[in-house]
Amino acid sequence: MEEKEKTYYLAMWNGGRGAERNPTNYQRRDDGAHICKGDEYYEWWYFDASFNGGYNMVITYHYSNVFLRPMVPSIQLMIYKPDGTQTARYALCNKDEIYACPDYCDVKMADSWAKDTGDGYELYMKIKGLGARLSYKNIVPGWKPGTGFLYKNKETGLVSGWVVPVPHAEVEGELYIKDETIKVKGTGYHDHNWGNYRSYKTFQGWYWGRIHSEKYSLDYGWVLPRDKEAPVVSPLLLARDGEIVLSTDLMHTQLEDFVKDEKTNKEYAKKLTVTSDAKGVNLLLTINTHRVIESMQLPKVADWDQFYYRFLADYEMNIEVDGVKDHVKGELLHELMIL
Repeated sequence: MEEKEKTYYLAMWNGGRGAERNPTNYQRRDDGAHICKGDEYYEWWYFDASFNGGYNMVITYHYSNVFLRPMVPSIQLMIYKPDGTQTARYALCNKDEIYACPDYCDVKMADSWAKDTGDGYELYMKIKGLGARLSYKNIVPGWKPGTGFLYKNKETGLVSGWVVPVPHAEVEGELYIKDETIKVKGTGYHDHNWGNYRSYKTFQGWYWGRIHSEKYSLDYGWVLPRDKEAPVVSPLLLARDGEIVLSTDLMHTQLEDFVKDEKTNKEYAKKLTVTSDAKGVNLLLTINTHRVIESMQLPKVADWDQFYYRFLADYEMNIEVDGVKDHVKGELLHELMIL
């Protein structure tokens, strides 16, 4: 692979690796619609939350769903109960009943919606008796790693974008399960993806995770290229006491202890070791998966099978910022996508 081609995978820092302390480049319009022409335009707004009492939730507004063929508008909601059981709902939307603002997040899909309120987000979704109405209040400001592009090819025009408007938020509201209304309070996360081609053309998948502790917030991605000669795309955010300390792609993830998922017969790494040393910030994060909470084969959109996994794991994190050391541990949510 030519050096020029490799730079397409390092679009976050314009062809190289980069790091910033206390970045302020994220803007509200980064979370607005990026609608573009073509049959392979996709875009989604993703929200998750972990609540006191053991409930977890994931909501996604797929304005154009890259995981379907053809790409059509759809919404999805998953609620994980304290006993580990999951209830999920999916629905397609007509194109004449969807709207997304280009200036900031204001998305409406049938009767479901999500909106940036300035210091947080309000959202609502209900599908066949399963639903949520939630308020997100930012603890950590929005994050755009560099330019916000995971891939950008100036010659072909192919782009893949990713920003994290809500790395860590306080969340409260209600969950609806059949006739039951459950008051909830906890922490949440929101990111936003868009592009104009099917991601599997350049990427074979990714590991992603996020940590919400009392003092620290962390988001990471380990995005694996389809061409083995291409560089891994590796965005990392570290925030402390509500302030972004480091935004970088100078990160490495070691994948270890591979096991087979019984349901899909595909391998995944139970142990991940994330390291970074940039701009006076040194990080060592060890992740040990203890539970698979989601394991599924995706709809057929390629000539091969694709899979998605969601895990709960224990973590330990050693951090040094400008010579000051700290150690935290807890539980985190992370995922694997096999494209």
